[in-house]
Amino acid sequence: MKLGILLTTSPENENTNTVIEISKAAREHGIDVSIFLMYDGVYNVNKKEFAGLVDRGIEIAICAFNAEQRKVAKVDGILFGSQYDHACIASDVDRFISFG
Repeated sequence: MKLGILLTTSPENENTNTVIEISKAAREHGIDVSIFLMYDGVYNVNKKEFAGLVDRGIEIAICAFNAEQRKVAKVDGILFGSQYDHACIASDVDRFISFG
């Protein structure tokens, strides 16, 4: 089972904690998780708890264009990709949920 998540809101929004908790719970049940961040969602890579999801085996990719617009620096373990990566995640998972 694979779960894809799109997050477009900034870390101050409750969506961030929801995505973190859903991702942790999914991994604990052996579900592969891929997250794509875009718009203000790219700021989430600066939140330690969110970026730490990578250590749990969760793949995180962000829109590099949105990150450049918002001057978000690269973070180890997180792919600075494109909407192509978003499309690949959406087509490769069994379930895809969006928080925006």
